[in-house]
Amino acid sequence: MLAPPARRIADRRRKAKERARRKNGLHRCTLWITSAAYEGLLRQFEVTGQLSDKQATDHRRFEAALAALIERQGGEWAR
Repeated sequence: MLAPPARRIADRRRKAKERARRKNGLHRCTLWITSAAYEGLLRQFEVTGQLSDKQATDHRRFEAALAALIERQGGEWAR
């Protein structure tokens, strides 16, 4: 049985975005870290001014800050 048309259209759009990201050289990484590591990273982002106290409670902002940290570090090692 096929999914409803709206669902299939949404799936196609999602896949098209995923292919475009890959074509642009982006990779998706899902990470599981311990609570201690999470708290440590939050503290690092707050102390370095990357996130305010309020921003640190927003999971999307945390992920964006973490992605930026990984990009900087990976970029240094890619040279």
